[in-house]
Amino acid sequence: MDTGLLAPIIMASTMAASAAGLDALRWERRVLLVFSSAAGEAEAKRQETLLKGRERDLEERRMTVIAVSGDVVRVLAGPSAPDLSAEDLRRRTGVGDAPFAAVLVGLDGGTKWTSQRPASLDDINAVVDAMPMRRAGTDR
Repeated sequence: MDTGLLAPIIMASTMAASAAGLDALRWERRVLLVFSSAAGEAEAKRQETLLKGRERDLEERRMTVIAVSGDVVRVLAGPSAPDLSAEDLRRRTGVGDAPFAAVLVGLDGGTKWTSQRPASLDDINAVVDAMPMRRAGTDR
């Protein structure tokens, strides 16, 4: 059996599964992705601290928080999405191998905000609250 053809097929199915995972939340949840590598570990911990205890605010804005540390993907708040790949999430959001990045994905699946530094939830909420669907009250 020629295994040379399997690698592209496996890679394509992994990318499709990861995209489908994030797409499973489209029109249901906003997603705050917190990316870090070993070099950005301190910033990632700071971001988690800034979000801790704010579950009510997150839920009010229908926000799921997902941490991507190296190759590990874990949900910090909100419902999970199946089949998420760290590599695909980095590529899809354009953060590449940045040591730290926070990326807000809107209900429509588009990137709405990106930061290279930890941000307070109040700052992130200001971005969400300015979104047309949120202002119109149609996202509740």
